[in-house]
Amino acid sequence: MKDFATPCTGLDETDLAIANALQIAPRASWATLGDVLGLSAVTVARRWSHISDSGFAWVTATGSPELWRSLCNAFIDVDCHPAERSRVALALARDPRTKSVMELASGRDLHVNVVTRDLPGLSRFILDRVSRLPGVVNVNCQVTTRIHVAGSDWRLDALSSGQRARLQSVAEERSGAQLGRLSDSDRALLLALAPDGRLPVTELAALTGASHSATRRRLSGLVRSGLVSFRCEIAQHITGWPVTALLWGRAPLVDRELAFVKLAKMPSVRLLTATSGDTNVFLSTWLHSIDQTLDLEKRIAAEVPDFKIVNHAIVLRTVKRQGWILDELGRKRESAPIDPWYDHEPDLPTTGVSGETS
Repeated sequence: MKDFATPCTGLDETDLAIANALQIAPRASWATLGDVLGLSAVTVARRWSHISDSGFAWVTATGSPELWRSLCNAFIDVDCHPAERSRVALALARDPRTKSVMELASGRDLHVNVVTRDLPGLSRFILDRVSRLPGVVNVNCQVTTRIHVAGSDWRLDALSSGQRARLQSVAEERSGAQLGRLSDSDRALLLALAPDGRLPVTELAALTGASHSATRRRLSGLVRSGLVSFRCEIAQHITGWPVTALLWGRAPLVDRELAFVKLAKMPSVRLLTATSGDTNVFLSTWLHSIDQTLDLEKRIAAEVPDFKIVNHAIVLRTVKRQGWILDELGRKRESAPIDPWYDHEPDLPTTGVSGETS
């Protein structure tokens, strides 16, 4: 891996290794991480505190990709009056129903990834929220019909294969049981974890008003049932992949699954979904440089000839990613947790993961 340490970040290969380790095992103890990395627990904790406080990397918790797949996901393209673009982007980033908000260089002003409980919730979000924001002049929507690759699968390459295997063995495992359902208390726990996915149980209990034992039991239930995803996110400009390129394309229905398999194997692909609309495939990619966009398109044409790229765009700025509003360098700035049930508070499901009621 290249050495990405620069005077503006102050991060070195050891810092990147710590971040990579937390991508694999986000809630592993400092002692465990230190043992794998050949460092003391105190050194790992101290370095991580500097990395996180500086906004270069952070551990968050959101609903898992499996949970999001069970809800209503969509991509919304928003055009704005030029003077209102930044204000609209920030307003949407602070809305709990958005997962990501990006400002684009061409084609559309804003690209927004949204998750709501159901289609009526998506309709209310578009008609009652987005369309009524001052400065919005046009809104277009594509519903996600299947998520094939999620951003949580993306990794740095700062560890050896042996280190990755050791960390994977200590990562919290899911039981493989049928996906559970969230109670009000589960939802509160997810929202409390969003700003810092490494919060200890004692602090989580204080934030949610539950007992220590109940909080530990509920957290374990969320993990086992596959409802929560812990993610170590990293400021994009220090990863060596500073450019985000979005591609919209069309694959024949008969060959679409094979196209997804081939596209998913490309290392630059962070998000790959099937969608409704004129195009039926959407990709979000991270690239080393802008000119690699052409290389990517050439590779797709060669390896997936039946896939036709209809449109593409370069992202000028990612305003929100996975529950955090970012600054111009992609560092965390303001917590904005994802909550698909935001406009359904009176009638949330009340059956907990373990069968308990809230």
